[in-house]
Amino acid sequence: MLNLSMLLERLMASGSYPAGREAEFRKYLSMISIETARVGRIVSDLLAFSRRSKPQRAPADLNKLVRTTIGLADHKLKLISAEVILDLQENLPLVECDSSQIQQVILNLVLNGAQAMQPRGGGKLTIRTRLIPQEECVELCVQDTGDGIAPENLSKIFDPFFTTKPEGKGVGLGLAVLYGIVKAHEGEIEVISQRNEGTIFTVTLPLKSGVNAAEVKEVQVQGA
Repeated sequence: MLNLSMLLERLMASGSYPAGREAEFRKYLSMISIETARVGRIVSDLLAFSRRSKPQRAPADLNKLVRTTIGLADHKLKLISAEVILDLQENLPLVECDSSQIQQVILNLVLNGAQAMQPRGGGKLTIRTRLIPQEECVELCVQDTGDGIAPENLSKIFDPFFTTKPEGKGVGLGLAVLYGIVKAHEGEIEVISQRNEGTIFTVTLPLKSGVNAAEVKEVQVQGA
């Protein structure tokens, strides 16, 4: 498909297509581009699920990861006219994590929320971060105002290859990959959803090593 796409692009650029068929060629090029992107996403999910690489941990700023990720998803969110609300606690301790993997978690949850709100258009996507000092962890919540998840599906959404999307729109690995990443970080991921009201995904991650209870308490007071 990639080779055919490149060939059509060259034909369009050179004008080496039958007279009067420019619109037809542009239509096929657009279709190929869309399908190539779809297949690419599926392959990416399959690779991520099969590799399950061990996290390469280093101290990371969770709030910074959230802001960077929102920038990556900005175009998608604007397309559906979604309102983005960032409720990020200041002075969060650094988190001992694999930044690229946690960013993947945030991005997939944000895109899932956007997709859930797409049929209605608009809606609010809220992202919160909080310090949980008594458990020495941080909490990340991604909340959307979409259609919600059917009760009978809530217990299955983290299962590999489970999907409610139409055929050809995905293979049901996105949330399974996220679950694996969070568990590899010794964290937890939970979901609460109500039909026609929305969904909240909550991820908890342990703090970086070396943050003791006194430091956590001090940060909590400063951020209060």
